Amino acid sequence: MMNLMSGARLLGEEIAFATNEMLDRAQSETHLFGEYLSKMAEAHSVNDIMTMYTVCGQHQIDFVRRDCERLFTQVQRLIGIWSRLGQVTG
Repeated sequence: MMNLMSGARLLGEEIAFATNEMLDRAQSETHLFGEYLSKMAEAHSVNDIMTMYTVCGQHQIDFVRRDCERLFTQVQRLIGIWSRLGQVTG
């Protein structure tokens, strides 16, 4: 019974963590989109637009890289939790 309670608690923590990650991602995406619109409004020539695409593209690449690193860390954490639960219950 104690293992079930521990597993339920860990699952609840992971759900809360995943929810926070999704909210953080939505906030970051909203910020990036606002930045993109601001840069687009500032562009007055083809060169400005090309520069804007380059800068915004690099920001998006950096965001995707950080997001993948967070996802990898979260999956590692989940695997560790589930393997410990398997050792305790097994």
